[in-house]
Parts: sequence; structure tokens; C-alpha cells
Amino acid sequence: MPTFPPELTDDIIAWIPVVCGGSWHEDVRQRYPTLLSCSLVCSAWLHASRHQLFEVLSVGTPERYDLLVSRVLHSEKMRIYLLSVRTVNLFIDPDTPAFNGKPFVHEFAGHLPNLTSMIFYLHGVEAFSSHPSSVVVMSRFSTVRTLKIQNCTFPSFGDLRRTLCSLPSLSSLALWKLSWPDPAADLSPRLSHGTSAVRRPALLRLNVTSDNDPPSRRRAQQFIAWLSETATTSSLLDLEVGIFNESTPGGQTGCMVTFGPSLFRLGRGVRKLEIAVGESRDTELELFLCTLTSLTSLHLRCYCVVKPDIWVQMERLVTSLPRPTQLIELSISVIYDGPPADFVGLESLDAALRPELLRALQAVKLDIWYSRKERAWSEVEEPVLAVTEPTVRDVMKNRLPKLSARNIIEVTAHAFEPWVPPLHVDVEPESGPMAALS
Repeated sequence: MPTFPPELTDDIIAWIPVVCGGSWHEDVRQRYPTLLSCSLVCSAWLHASRHQLFEVLSVGTPERYDLLVSRVLHSEKMRIYLLSVRTVNLFIDPDTPAFNGKPFVHEFAGHLPNLTSMIFYLHGVEAFSSHPSSVVVMSRFSTVRTLKIQNCTFPSFGDLRRTLCSLPSLSSLALWKLSWPDPAADLSPRLSHGTSAVRRPALLRLNVTSDNDPPSRRRAQQFIAWLSETATTSSLLDLEVGIFNESTPGGQTGCMVTFGPSLFRLGRGVRKLEIAVGESRDTELELFLCTLTSLTSLHLRCYCVVKPDIWVQMERLVTSLPRPTQLIELSISVIYDGPPADFVGLESLDAALRPELLRALQAVKLDIWYSRKERAWSEVEEPVLAVTEPTVRDVMKNRLPKLSARNIIEVTAHAFEPWVPPLHVDVEPESGPMAALS
């Protein structure tokens, strides 16, 4: 068997995550098994293979966490591979025991000097550590730029606030369905006036999604009101806001109702916006869009659509932009509660997106989801299409002749049955180096 220089084999192994990576499905099917196989070929391949395996550290059960501590953190031989860790992903299934009493932040502070991304997806757990001094210890994760937290319960809003302020390099934040004790119902939308009084965080990207019940709305408004008094107001470039309870047909409310008027202060320099839209006309959202003078990319989402004239609402929102000439990309995602009606209002959208008004526009992406189930369209006399995915695409393109002629439109259609909203959960399964340790 020919012998290759170790520099060459190391370089080949380093390309495996690039070739096989992507979604966590691809990691499970290709990346991790391939790297594990490489680590077993010979001793010369072991170090490079482990280095790549430990780049993403996923822990999904208390038993896996104990293995990580006992076999890696407390091992003189294996601890060196913690230098390879770039992403830590702690998550549990609702049916598995919680991580109560597993102080990840305390035990690993100072041992992950190259960590850039932390992901916590924990059901029914008081945040990600039960130790009272965890917020102070978080400051030792000074290289972390990305933080994602989903389904966590904090002891108080102050704990969340101090956690975010303690990460000096934090620039990207995603918060999904967080909880803490219900704040006062009479929260002031503004905490102070004038310039921002809090230096951290200074986020470049924010993705925040909330439930829409009254306590969740109060928590969402408390968070946005606080964040609007930080340096994020002048640094934020990419904003994504959404609502989780999108399963009630015709009942979705807009993000402005959920997140409150402090959202206006976060839009000063935003260049990319993705936001959930209600079916009814939302004058607050129109006013918010009027303030986005730097916007180049806009993504509007509307779920559980019942009304056939949703496209009239989309046209109103697009024409609210103060500087449409700089818009480069427009995306609209609509999920119908049943087969779509006859796309009322598409012609007005086609007319509104005229070339002289949107000179920089390079792409218009329309993403349509619909259920095949039959339903009675109450108070709607519009005909229901005999829908197939090609039919939806063809009908929409025919209703948008000007955009089609410019060759910048992309229409995708997806049928699903029974009705299930295509929600994305940014969580990886149990795999990688911890799977190999068990």
C-alpha cells in the first residue's frame, strides 16, 4: 500500500465536512460515519479525524454529558481535542431526563478557547445551568459569536439580560420560545430616552420568535424594549421576527402586536428583514417598513391563510418601502389552510414591482405551501383551484407577466397532507464524537 505524506491525508480529511456537511441529516448519513471510519484506518489518520469530529460537539442526554466530562474533559489524552470545538449543541428530547444539575457553563469555562457557536435546546430546564454564578462564568466564553437558545426557562429576565451582556464577542442571536416569570402587564415600551445606555450586546443578526398568548407577548415586548436601549440599535443588519402559534387558520396576528413599538428602534440600519405578516391590514407594520431606509432584502411570511386576497396585503407592504430602488431581493412565503383560491391581487403586485421603481431588484421568490384537503371557504366566493404543484406555479407566473418577462421570478409550490406547518427546528441529533465515546 502506497504511503502518502501526512500533510496530504490531513488535508483530504479536512475536506470531508465540506463535502459531506450541510444539514444535520447529511452529517448523520455522511459526515460523522465517514470521519469515524477514517479514524479507524490507521494511527496516522486518527488525530486529523478526531479534530474534525470534535468541531461540532452535540450532547443530547445526561448520560452523554457525563461521558463528555469523564472521558474528554477529565482525560489528559483527550482534553486536547476540546481545542478543536467550534460549536457546542446541548439539547434534550422532551421524553428524556433534563440536564438539571449539569453545570456545562461552569465545567467547561476556559476549556473551549476556540468556541464560536453555542446552541441550547432544552425542554423545561432553567436555562442551561443551575449554578447561580453561571452568568459571571459566561464571560469566559469570550470567542462566542453566535448564541441560539430555544425552549429554555430562565429564572428571571435579568438572568437572560446578564447572560447576553456577558458575551463580549456576541454578534448573532437566535431566541425561540423562551420563558421567564411573567413581567408586569403595564411595562413601559421604552426604558429611557436618548442614546443607548448599554454597550452590550452589539448584534449584527437577531432572530427572535415568540408565542402569541398575552404572557408571551409581554415577555417579547420586555426583551425588545431592553434590546432597543443597547448598542444593537446602531449595529443590527439582519432581523428576523416570527410568531409560533401559526396553526389557527385565519387567526395569525402580525409581529408588531407581539413585539411592540420598540421594534421601530431596531430597524434603523437593517438591511435584511424576515417578518411574519397577519392576514388583516397591518398599518403598524406598514409604518415600520417606512422606516427601513437601508433595506436590500425583504422576506414576508404569512401562515394559515384563509382570505384569498392576501396578495393585496403583500402589495401594500412592498409599496411601503421608503427606498425601493435599493431592494435587491424580495421573498414571499404563504401557507394556505387548504387549497389556494384564485390568487386575488397578484396582478397588483406585478404592477407594483415595476422596473423603474425597483431598479436593483434581482430576484423575486414566491414560496407557496397548501394542503390538499378539501375545505369550505366561509364567506369566500372565489373559485378554488384544482391544484397540483405545476398548476400553482403556472397560474402564478401567468398572473405575473411583467416579472416573468424580466426573468427574475422563482415560484415554488409544495403540497402537504394532512396539514402540518413546515416549522424548522435548528437541532442536530445525537451523533459525532460523543456517539463514538458511548
